[in-house]
Amino acid sequence: MKTRTKFVIGGAAILAVLTLLSVQGLQEMTVFFYTPQEVLAQPRDFEEKTIRIGALVMPGSVDWDAQDIQLAFRITEDSTHSIPVVYKGVKPDMFREGQGVVVEGRIRSDGVFHADQLLVKHSEDYKLDPNHQKQKEDYYKSLAQ
Repeated sequence: MKTRTKFVIGGAAILAVLTLLSVQGLQEMTVFFYTPQEVLAQPRDFEEKTIRIGALVMPGSVDWDAQDIQLAFRITEDSTHSIPVVYKGVKPDMFREGQGVVVEGRIRSDGVFHADQLLVKHSEDYKLDPNHQKQKEDYYKSLAQ
């Protein structure tokens, strides 16, 4: 066999292996986004798979344990059906009941979602406090005196 043919076959083999590894790596890194209703409809399909769920924190369900740095709450979409969530980590400042959240983690066989990541959604309305300008003027006046 010619040297050129050996290089072509070797290059094709290396390219095939790299392509296979890339596709396999992308499949492992892909995390799909679901709603609570989708998860509750087929909970067994989601067991032990890393997924993201976007929902609202159910009012009256938040339990913050500062000693263990663990947050337990329920997420819901319709205020009727909910999924219990446990998150170990620092509670985000903007986290509160009724707030939109995205949790990423795994649902276990006991039906509890164990979140590795907790993202808090916030409003896109940014409003300036009406007293802000008055406070600013008072501050500058105090400096001038």
